[in-house]
Amino acid sequence: MSDGTKNQELASHGWTAVPRAQSKILANVDKNAPANILIDDIELPNSELVKRTQAYAKKELPERTYSHSMRVYYYGYAIVKHHLPELEPLLETYFLTCMLHDIGTTETNLNATRMSFEFHGGFLALNLLQEFGASKSQAESVCEAIIRHQDLGDSGTISSVGQLVQLATVFGK
Repeated sequence: MSDGTKNQELASHGWTAVPRAQSKILANVDKNAPANILIDDIELPNSELVKRTQAYAKKELPERTYSHSMRVYYYGYAIVKHHLPELEPLLETYFLTCMLHDIGTTETNLNATRMSFEFHGGFLALNLLQEFGASKSQAESVCEAIIRHQDLGDSGTISSVGQLVQLATVFGK
């Protein structure tokens, strides 16, 4: 694999390191330029992996949690399209993360382990996505983003997909 191909894969899977502090990643965003966008304007990724994952999430998550997961995608999509276009390559991985970021909160999954819902959900997502045909890199990226999606802070770095899911969940509550 060439360096260019490897870099494209890392970017599309959301592995690019970005500041963990939301204030730093948003420092150059014009706060007076809102991301005006209609839901009808939002494109969902359309791969077979996305379709299988969305169907799974819709079946397994309570309706309220599934709706939250979709809102998180919508917010993140708007953030990317209007404020952080350099993150556009990761939208499929981001959608997978959104669909599964709260999979650990179902009654069945909460009762299946003593781990936190983020860790258990991350590992569930890792296995599920690989079963559905995701690459190891993409499945691991989603897993890490789920594990860290409530790990807000001001120091260090986080993956770009992890930061985007954090930003959008702050808005999607």
